[in-house]
Amino acid sequence: MIYFYIVVFLMHIMETIAGFGSTSIGIPILALAIGTEKSLLLLSAAGLALCLIVLSTQYKKIQYKELFIILACIVPIMPVGYLLYAKLRTTEWILRLIMGTFITIISAREIWRRIVRKDNSDPPRWLIYSSLGVGAIVQGMLSIGGALINVYALTRIKDKSEFRATMVVVWLVTNIISLMFRVFVLHAYTPAMWTAVLYSLPLIGAAYYLGNKLHNRIPNERFANVVYCIQLTSGIISISSGIALLV
Repeated sequence: MIYFYIVVFLMHIMETIAGFGSTSIGIPILALAIGTEKSLLLLSAAGLALCLIVLSTQYKKIQYKELFIILACIVPIMPVGYLLYAKLRTTEWILRLIMGTFITIISAREIWRRIVRKDNSDPPRWLIYSSLGVGAIVQGMLSIGGALINVYALTRIKDKSEFRATMVVVWLVTNIISLMFRVFVLHAYTPAMWTAVLYSLPLIGAAYYLGNKLHNRIPNERFANVVYCIQLTSGIISISSGIALLV
């Protein structure tokens, strides 16, 4: 479990900086050592603690209108992801390829457009809304839909601190719903998993302290580029590990 604690600490620093990342990046990395399903269960549960910390300290910056719009769009679609996950949970390489492909395509497109072409305008509407829908399914499946849901959120919330505060509430709500499904329907958690999550709480507190200092140093105009670079890294790791398992 040492590997789990290292990933928890580093990925929760990342999530404190960007408002996401503990699952979308952490799961592909941790899956290399302990498998996708176990990584999903551990990191999605641990991530709830960070969401509560950010919510308790940054609640005044939440954009409630956008929060309710995002939740209204994704929560009704998430059950589709639950059904897919229940069918595919034992097929490791498929899970890794699915989560990596969606994340990589969207992130690479936005990095090319913003950094190479110097085009900081919003993506086309078809991409914004299709990303929101597909992100809801992936969030239900693997709790890593943030990379896709962020495409919509970044067009609506331009301030980095407001983005972070709003999105951690989205992850808090969706991860609680998913946690209930995994606990009471799939019976996926073991006592050892809950113990590992409990022991990770001091590391999550330290990660928030360090990550918040780094968050305040990032210029607001570069924040979206940072988010998409983080997402691209996650997607590439996931695809690479999925191909390695298949081969």
